[in-house]
Amino acid sequence: MATLEGTKAAGLTQMMTKELLVALEHTPDEKLDWVPMGSAKTPRAIIVECAAGYQWIAGELRGDANAAAIWDSIKVEDYPTRETLAELAQSSEADLLAAIDGLTEEALEQKRQVFWGEESVRDLMWMGMIHTNYHVGQLNYVQTLWDDTEMHHAM
Repeated sequence: MATLEGTKAAGLTQMMTKELLVALEHTPDEKLDWVPMGSAKTPRAIIVECAAGYQWIAGELRGDANAAAIWDSIKVEDYPTRETLAELAQSSEADLLAAIDGLTEEALEQKRQVFWGEESVRDLMWMGMIHTNYHVGQLNYVQTLWDDTEMHHAM
């Protein structure tokens, strides 16, 4: 059973996943692989990165020794349709939520070695939501570049 803080982190993570899926829904098929300004990440790559982040964080929360390898194991080309992208986002979110649900108060105080240094399990638990929120903002901005200025929200 999740801690109270875990329940809050899980709820906000779910909200961000909904926002990510709404952004995907409002991305035309011909724009999924569009490269803004010739060098930015494509909408498809952004969604895959969010999902990879969820899976990586879930691995870190569980204490998986090979959690960092998740980043290299998820390839953009393996998700050719909007349906496969949505399924990836949802299954990755489920993995993260299960990892959060398995945390105890004591586990929140543990530390993990991550690629930028040491991080607490508590802070890692929130990173899925923070990371996805960042990328949802990117997708919303990219949509304005193809003249979609509507506010698209899950709520």
